[in-house]
Amino acid sequence: MKTKHILLTLGAASALAIGGSASAAVTIDSSTITSVDGPSEADGTTTISFDEAGLARPTFMESLTFTNTLAGLYALTVDTSSSGVDFTSIFLSGSSGTFDLTEAFDNGTVEFWQMSNVALDAGQYTLNIMGDNRGTGSLAGTITIGQAVPEPGTWAMMLLGFGAIGFAMRRRRDTQGTKRIRLAYS
Repeated sequence: MKTKHILLTLGAASALAIGGSASAAVTIDSSTITSVDGPSEADGTTTISFDEAGLARPTFMESLTFTNTLAGLYALTVDTSSSGVDFTSIFLSGSSGTFDLTEAFDNGTVEFWQMSNVALDAGQYTLNIMGDNRGTGSLAGTITIGQAVPEPGTWAMMLLGFGAIGFAMRRRRDTQGTKRIRLAYS
């Protein structure tokens, strides 16, 4: 009986040791965009905001390269409210492949492109923004990275919890001391 208690205690201690919360480390590696804000982290979500006021004419190509140390759910938005700016292609490329942002709205003045909740591996990624600029144009956007799957420590704590519940239920059933009555027919 003492052996079970010792093993349970060791299991709990090891689960707590590996159950620490790991957080993504996001770094900006390079950017042609002059104003990059972040990365900032809140509630397990990392956000990078950016804007560029002086787009080249007649065509422009902007890029933002960053590295993320954990896999996550990525959401990206890029927009402009400059009537002279027309995006031609926006995509994210990196260790998980190349992912195109899609145009969600364009009324001739305001243009909005997005990519929502795509699960990507840890690694280096580059956001590429290309388009035409017929005047004084600007763009802005955000990159949001949320945790895609629970951390290994979270899984260990969950499994340990289920095991402890099962152990407690089994132990309670054994110690309730139900009396058995035997009937003999003669």
